Amino acid sequence: MAEKASQSIEKGGENEKANSISICGMQFAYAGQHPLFYDFNLNISPGSRCLLVGANGSGKTTLLKIMAGKHMVGGKDVVRVINGSAFHDTQLVCSGDLAYLGGSWSKTVGSAGEIPLQGDFSAEHMIFGVEGTDPVRREKLIDLLDIDLQWRMHKVSDGQRRRVQICMGLLHPFKVLLLDEVTVDLDVVARMDLLEFFKEECDQV
Repeated sequence: MAEKASQSIEKGGENEKANSISICGMQFAYAGQHPLFYDFNLNISPGSRCLLVGANGSGKTTLLKIMAGKHMVGGKDVVRVINGSAFHDTQLVCSGDLAYLGGSWSKTVGSAGEIPLQGDFSAEHMIFGVEGTDPVRREKLIDLLDIDLQWRMHKVSDGQRRRVQICMGLLHPFKVLLLDEVTVDLDVVARMDLLEFFKEECDQV
């Protein structure tokens, strides 16, 4: 990871306010299992692009989900994202400021749950069904990901379905974006184009 996981943070101080993500003394374990994280600390500053690397089963997906507010850990000050509690401040996700894209074929929409991406409907129906989007940004993403709006979601390949998922997840500008192996089904060119897009987004911070 680009930021050292062992970095200490000053709880409630100026250091916390200056970071997009701050984790202080986090402990987490699944029921009946040994702790995955113990006294874990992390700071990630605005504009950072971080790569999380680890062996299978080391807790990479769990950590991303914790930062995305999908697991409750400790009190409201343990995991802070954009100076809000990752788990308790649901407005972070509803506003689009905090976005998470994982491996499932679904799009998380605030507190409304998840919408599957494999039904008999077109890519256009899915993408244009996301409300409050910037048409220019939408067209840029459609072009970037080389999406055919006439694709039928129950007939496309995993790679094509993944492109639609990524497009939907990026339609709204974000302040913190967490990605969990979402490029695994993309070809090399698509991956490079997407990484360049992320670089441009981060440089705007």
